[in-house]
Amino acid sequence: MNMMVYGAGLASYPAGVHMHVGLYHSNLRAAINLTCADDGMPYGSLTVNLPSVDLADDEILVTADWNLAPDLKQAFLNTGKFVETGRWTEACHGRGALWRIACPDLLASLSTARSFVPRRRQQRQPAHA
Repeated sequence: MNMMVYGAGLASYPAGVHMHVGLYHSNLRAAINLTCADDGMPYGSLTVNLPSVDLADDEILVTADWNLAPDLKQAFLNTGKFVETGRWTEACHGRGALWRIACPDLLASLSTARSFVPRRRQQRQPAHA
């Protein structure tokens, strides 16, 4: 996937952040981490992993506002790669939103990453149609 810069002027001023998509090892959910676009240093995470929250393969639990600035999260929504589901969950330090991944490239990256996991570990829910 290309290295687009997101949230320029909102995060890691003025450069913005790069998005890196991977998997949480424990349950193979999408893990989206952010690095500073100017120096590659870790910036934060768009996602959190709460195994008790019911998610489909194409859904993510987005960090609460205390962990990631609301304007940066809005910048990710504005890309069209994610869609708000209207669902929320109470997390340990606030409320987290549940988003659906709408980008075919991101979904393909996740599918490819999951395909390298041994079959006995792949116990996922089907993505929304």
